[in-house]
Amino acid sequence: MLEKIGRLIDTDVLVVGAGAGGLWAALSAKRHLPDGRVVLLDARMVGRTGHTAFSNAWMVAVTPDDDLDACVRDIVEGNEWIAEQELIRDVLSVSHFQLLELEKMGLVFPKEDGDFIRRPTRGLKITKVLKPDGGGLEYCWRLRKTLEAEGVDLVERVFITDLARDDDGRVAGAFGIDGRTGEFTIIRAGATVLATNSVTFRAGFVRDLTGTGTQLAYDAGAVLTNAEFGYLRPGTPKFYFEGITFAIQDGARFVNADGEPFMERYEPDWADWADVQALSKAMVAEKKAGRTPLYLDMSLIPEEERGQYLQSSVAWMDYFFRKLGDRARIDMFGKTEYYPLFQMTKLGIKTDAACRSSVDGLLAAGLAQASCASHFAGFHIGACNGTGWIAGKSAAADARRLDRPRVSGGSARSVKAEVSAGWRNGDGKVDDELLRALQTLIFPYDVSVLKHETRLRQALRELEAIAERGGRSHAAHVHGFVRLRETRCMVETARLMLEASLLRRESRMSHMREDYPDRDDESWLKWILIDKGRAGPRLWTEPIKTPLVPPPAGEVRAGR
Repeated sequence: MLEKIGRLIDTDVLVVGAGAGGLWAALSAKRHLPDGRVVLLDARMVGRTGHTAFSNAWMVAVTPDDDLDACVRDIVEGNEWIAEQELIRDVLSVSHFQLLELEKMGLVFPKEDGDFIRRPTRGLKITKVLKPDGGGLEYCWRLRKTLEAEGVDLVERVFITDLARDDDGRVAGAFGIDGRTGEFTIIRAGATVLATNSVTFRAGFVRDLTGTGTQLAYDAGAVLTNAEFGYLRPGTPKFYFEGITFAIQDGARFVNADGEPFMERYEPDWADWADVQALSKAMVAEKKAGRTPLYLDMSLIPEEERGQYLQSSVAWMDYFFRKLGDRARIDMFGKTEYYPLFQMTKLGIKTDAACRSSVDGLLAAGLAQASCASHFAGFHIGACNGTGWIAGKSAAADARRLDRPRVSGGSARSVKAEVSAGWRNGDGKVDDELLRALQTLIFPYDVSVLKHETRLRQALRELEAIAERGGRSHAAHVHGFVRLRETRCMVETARLMLEASLLRRESRMSHMREDYPDRDDESWLKWILIDKGRAGPRLWTEPIKTPLVPPPAGEVRAGR
C-alpha cells in the first residue's frame, strides 16, 4: 500500500547526512550488519556536502603511544566538564583504528620517519591533530568510494521532512521529497541515525548547515541539549581564514587598538595559544574596556613561513587566494581587524554512550549528537568520526534485535498532503525575508556573544513575530519549500538557544552572561535538557556524570 503513496525504500539501517559522522555511521553499520541493507541519504551529493567536505579535515587521533586517559582529561577539562566522558573516551579509543582505515582507503597522511606528522591544537595540552592530503574533499570522496564498494546504498537529493513512527512511538524511518522534482519518498528502516550537523544560520563558509536533523528529532520527542552553547571564533570582515592555530604557532599575536598583545591578561598560561572560546571571551573584555578595534598581527610570522598561508588543500579557499593574488598577502600579513564571531550553535541530540537517543529506533552521530559543548580545532571531525562509528554499530545491533518497523498508510498520506501544500500559491521571496530578519535578530554581539536577561527576553519577543510569519508562509516551488523548512528549523533553534541561555545563570565557555559573569560549578555542573512539550519547549536540568574525570571541588570560578 505504501508504494501507492510514494517511492518506497526498505532498509535495515537509514543514515541521514553525509558528512564525516554519516559516512562513518553508514560504513560501521554495514560492517556490523554485512548481510543487511544500509542506506545513506543526503539532501545533496554524497561526498560533496556539509562542513567536512569544505574543511581541511584536521582531526584528532590518539595513537597507541599516547596516554588515552590524559587525552580524555584534556578534552573534558577543555569543555569545563560539559561532556559525556565515557563517550569521549570511546571516540578517542577508535580514532587510531579509523586513521589506519582511512589509509587503507588511499587517503594520504604526511609522515616523517614512518610516524604520522601531528600538531598541537588550541586549548588542548596533550591531544594532537593531523590532516590528509587533499583536505575534506578528498577525505569525503574516499569514504564515498569505500561505501559504494562495500554495498551501502546512496540516496541523494532527498530532503527529509519528518521522521516516521510506528504505533508504539518507535522511529521507523523517515519521509522526504526530492529537492528538485518534489517526488514523495518513504524510507522504512529498522534503525535511523541522524548525522545532519549543526546550525550556522547560513553564516560562515558552509551555507547548508541548517540543523534539520536535530529539529526532526525534537519533533519526534527526543531530548536535546547544549542549546546555550555555540562555536565562537575570532573572525574578520575582510576574508575567511582557517589557520589561526598555526599562525599563532608561527608567531602571530592578537593585539588591541594600542598595539598591545592582550591575551596574557586573560589567559596567563595559554596566552594566544588559547582555544577560540577563550580568545573570543578576551576580545569581549577588550571591547568592554574600550580597546578596540582588535587585530591578528600576522606580520610577526617569518617571511619564509608565509607561503603556506596563501594556499590551501581546500579547493574553494585555494581559489580565493589565487583570485586575490598579491592583495591576499597585503591583507593577511598586515594587521587585520578581528572580532568575536558566533559561527554555529552546539545544540544537539542527547544520547547515551552508544549514541542512542531517548526515542527508540533513533540514534545520532556527528555534530547532531551532543557529546560535548566545545570541539576545539580538530575535534569537530574527530568527534564525528568516532560517534559515527559507534552509532553505526549500535544501529546495526538494533536493526538485528528489533522487530521489523511498521509505517501506517495514514501517517504517510498525512505527511504527503502537508508537504504538497507547502509550495502552492506561495511567495518566492518569503524565505529570504524571514532569514534576513532572523539573522538581524540573532547575530548582534549583545545577543549571541555577550548575553543578558533583558536582551534575551527582548529577542524572544521579537522572534515570536518571525516564527508566526514563517508558520503561515508558503513557498512558490519545491526548492523554495526546502529552503523555507530549513529556515523554520533555524527559527526554532534560535528559540531553544535563547530559552536555554536564559536558564543557565552563569558564564561557562562560549556561554557568556553579562549579568552572571562567573562560572558556578556548584550550581551549574548540569545539562540543560529540552524536549517538545505541549505548549512549547520544556526545559529542565540534570547533573553531569563524571566517572572518569572528577570536577574541581566546590568552586565558583571567574569566567575564563
